[in-house]
Amino acid sequence: MLTQLFIWTAAAILVGAFLLRPKRTPFPIVNKYPYDFLGRRAAREAQQNARKLITEGLAKYQGPITIDLLHGQKIILPASSAGWVKSNKDLDHKQLVKDDYFAGVPGFEAQSVLHGDDETAKRLITTKMGQNDSTMGAMNDSLARAFRVHWGEDKEWHSINWHGDTMGIIARAASSVFVGPELGDDPTWLCLIQGYVMSYFMAVYDLHAYPPWSRSIVHWYLPNAKACRNMVPQARAIVNGVLRKRQEETERAMKEGSSAPEYNDALAWAQASSNGKIEPGDLQLSLAMAALFTTTELFRTILIDIVRHPELVEPLREEVSEQISKHGISVAATNNMLLLDSFMKESQRLSAGLVVLERAVLRDTALPDGRILPRGSQIVVDSTNICDPAFYPNPDQFDGYRFLRKREAGDTTSQFVQSSQDFYVFGGGRHVCPGRFFAGIELKLALAHILLKYDMRFAEGCDPKPIMNGFYAMVDPTVQLEVRRRRDGAVVNILGEKL
Repeated sequence: MLTQLFIWTAAAILVGAFLLRPKRTPFPIVNKYPYDFLGRRAAREAQQNARKLITEGLAKYQGPITIDLLHGQKIILPASSAGWVKSNKDLDHKQLVKDDYFAGVPGFEAQSVLHGDDETAKRLITTKMGQNDSTMGAMNDSLARAFRVHWGEDKEWHSINWHGDTMGIIARAASSVFVGPELGDDPTWLCLIQGYVMSYFMAVYDLHAYPPWSRSIVHWYLPNAKACRNMVPQARAIVNGVLRKRQEETERAMKEGSSAPEYNDALAWAQASSNGKIEPGDLQLSLAMAALFTTTELFRTILIDIVRHPELVEPLREEVSEQISKHGISVAATNNMLLLDSFMKESQRLSAGLVVLERAVLRDTALPDGRILPRGSQIVVDSTNICDPAFYPNPDQFDGYRFLRKREAGDTTSQFVQSSQDFYVFGGGRHVCPGRFFAGIELKLALAHILLKYDMRFAEGCDPKPIMNGFYAMVDPTVQLEVRRRRDGAVVNILGEKL
């Protein structure tokens, strides 16, 4: 009986996959090779030589091209299509993320919350976390503690844990706003959210190695997916424990006739706005997933660029010191760190992926020239012009002042958080990244602590190189970074640290 049930279930999955499969692309496939019946060479070329495939393919065909992946395809549109893509409502980023990152898989509840129909997480990010002076003090104090834990106070050169210490700092900074004082520095919680984020993205990578029809079965047996399923109930128990304690404190205050405690964090904001529709632990995991991985990667990239360009360290230090002395720990201070803003955007430019504006095609959609994007296909827009000398003089050379000069010349789209017709790293249109303001403030505060309190250098023989992984760039995981505490004690007063 069980054998028959399994056979019928497998048959139903196969039939469903066949009926719901996307239509084949009408655009030329640029990595199609003779005798490559299983598509292994095509997938390898897409993984290792995506830049060449995109630039040569677009130049040859003067229009959209297709790149075959191991179990799927991406249609690459030329950069000139960006404006049309970002405003077309039949092209949806949220659906693409649901599909590519497997929303609905048990253990992936964070993804389902982040991109589900209930937009509580997105509302919190856009309305409460963007530029909120009231959370700056808590984040600054959290960063002070984070650097003491992860980088230490030693005034002699010493190595840090490149992977663990960089993510640990970002995790603590974000948690100060996400979960508040009870869990912001809690080692168990910090270990849990970092473990979940890494296991989740590794599980997604693992699942892409399997045919779509098999993934609803395979995920049950993959170690990283299992780890996610184990961590979700742990997160729920921890967060619900904090909420129960807060409720008890509120009830006790009411009985005593005193003022109820007030909390200024996403945990409290979500309780007030979601009406209990979302599991609080799942929401916290979704915020961690959105905030930790990409921000940590950019944080690492910026650190590498600071070490590579020591001539910019003193101007950056002077700016950071001046703005915090003038405005305190505030949004005004970070907003006026113009050179740092330019430096961060230049780091982002040189570490950006090859494509932007990723979308799922919801229905057959006509391009401006009349050709049809098939329903169910996935599109991306070429962004290799981000290193085109026609847009950026000496594009392969790091220039920390590049975007500051553009701003001073009247360019109104040169800030770190902004998109423009040739810079869509944060996306565009209604799908522009809602967390970019929070990430910008978090990074600037973290970098302020580093610039004012530490010196950095690479260990002898260390020469980091970015690693291309398909369409996207990854920070070199083998970086060996050494730091030492600066001997200037006045910075503690500038940063207003609470020891």
